[in-house]
Amino acid sequence: MSATEYNNKPLESQRQPSVETPAPTPEAGFEVAEPGQTENKEGEKFLEQAIDGLTKKLRGSKPKPSKIPQVKDEITLQIEKVMEEGLGDAFKELTPIQKQEFKIKGEETAWEIRNLLRGAHLQVKKIVRLILAWLKMLPGINRFFLEQEAKIKTDKIIALKEINKYR
Repeated sequence: MSATEYNNKPLESQRQPSVETPAPTPEAGFEVAEPGQTENKEGEKFLEQAIDGLTKKLRGSKPKPSKIPQVKDEITLQIEKVMEEGLGDAFKELTPIQKQEFKIKGEETAWEIRNLLRGAHLQVKKIVRLILAWLKMLPGINRFFLEQEAKIKTDKIIALKEINKYR
C-alpha cells in the first residue's frame, strides 16, 4: 500500500454503517415507510391536531345570548312602555311571525337597556344603537324617522333613570 492510498482510505470510526431496510414479509403485517414518509405523516397529524384545537377554541368563544327573566321589575316595564309608544300602527301591519320576533327582540333590547342603566356610567350611544337596531325590524319606515324615534325614546329612558334615581 502506498502513502496516498493509505491517506485516502477512511478510518473505521469515520465510515458510516450501511443501513439496509428489511424487505417486508407477508407474515409481519406492517409496512416499512421511507424516511420522508414518516415525517410527512407526523406533520399531517400535528396539523390536524392544531386545527382541531383552534376550532374548539373558536366555537367555545361565542357570546351567549342574555336570558330574559320571567319576572320583570318596574323599571324594565317602564322602559318597555316607552319603547312601544307610537308603534301601534306599524306593529299591526306585521305578520304573526314578525310580531313575535319583534316582541322578543324588544324584550331583549329592554333588558339590555336596563342593564346599561344599572351601571355607574350612562352609555347613551349604546342605548340609541340598541333601540335603532330594534326599530329597523319594522318594514317600510324611513331611516331618518327611525333615527329620530330612537333618539326620542333614548331621551325618555334617560329621564326615567333620573326619576328613579331619587326614589
